[in-house]
Amino acid sequence: MLKYKLLYLILIFPFVMNQAKAQDSTAVETSESENIEKAQKLSVGFAFDYLKLHTLLIDESEKWEGAINFRILDKVSLIGEYGIAELTPKEAYKNSEYKSEGNYYRIGFDYHMTVIPNNFLLLGLRYAQSSFNESINYEIGNPIFENETGELIRENLSASWFEFVLTSEKKIRQIRKKDIPDFLSIGFKFRLKSIQDYDDFDLFQVKNIPGYGQTNIKLNPEFNLFIKFRIPVF
Repeated sequence: MLKYKLLYLILIFPFVMNQAKAQDSTAVETSESENIEKAQKLSVGFAFDYLKLHTLLIDESEKWEGAINFRILDKVSLIGEYGIAELTPKEAYKNSEYKSEGNYYRIGFDYHMTVIPNNFLLLGLRYAQSSFNESINYEIGNPIFENETGELIRENLSASWFEFVLTSEKKIRQIRKKDIPDFLSIGFKFRLKSIQDYDDFDLFQVKNIPGYGQTNIKLNPEFNLFIKFRIPVF
């Protein structure tokens, strides 16, 4: 079910981007003072991650993630992100079924830079933590007797990591050439995650961490698409 939802979003995303391009030519003709993003003392944004490419391609995980950001200065936002995930990689262990599920959060900040009118580049840092459970149903072959089967369950595991985040964000001012209120943005994020610490074991090592991914990758890249709604406070 999740796979079809994501496929639908892939199909409509280029359409939204094409509609958004129509506003660029008009925006370039505005005065120089309008080319600078208006400063707001405080605004709140709600962002939703609506596509994870590796989820669609390998169909081994289900993730839901959202974020809230507080625009506290002209160029700086404080960020809080929360997600839940269930990871079921097929090749984690041979002759076994592996599952890692739990929740995670990230906190940090973004620095905003205006590229062209209504298009922004954001550089950010995050600190992240995950709390999760892990289960392994395994089968060990035996040439003389019946195969040995078993289940290993680990609970209340934790992990932490840091992220460098590059974001490209575009404000949507028109849809089908009709002006809309200034509250909607779309864009993408590129994350480079560096694992710091996690619970691990000598027998049946932890393979996947919700929010981070595979533990054998010390610098883990990730690409996300998002849609964000902004609410000005004052």
